[in-house]
Amino acid sequence: MIEIDREVDIARQPGVVFDYLADVENYPRWQPAIERAEQVTPGGPGLGTRVKLILRGPTGPTEVLGEIVAFDRPAVLAIRSLTGPAEIEACCALDAAGVGTRLRLTASIELKGFLRFAEGHARKLINRELPTVLADLASRIESEA
Repeated sequence: MIEIDREVDIARQPGVVFDYLADVENYPRWQPAIERAEQVTPGGPGLGTRVKLILRGPTGPTEVLGEIVAFDRPAVLAIRSLTGPAEIEACCALDAAGVGTRLRLTASIELKGFLRFAEGHARKLINRELPTVLADLASRIESEA
């Protein structure tokens, strides 16, 4: 099991950060493992909304269906995988911090099948790249939102 618990400060209000994170079309912009993303449930994002993600994987593109399991604007947004090569639960908790937002990202990832053997490598890759990904996310939201 890979566990993630990281924080980043973003110089935008929690509602702006939440809206950026809730927009599925933004996923490939800030998550390097996501090639494409689309909302498959009609309407705006909310609790129970389903999303289809195409992930870059070691064996090529992999389709994953996910579902939003927590949606409490502007404080909490969480998603879990329903299909795919891993069981993933990720949560973004947002708190006002000074003139911006403190984003706490927590996640658990359990690789399935033959990918279990790559867990150590995946953990190292995540630990190495995640600080840069979160810093880039903060910069993107600050400049685009």
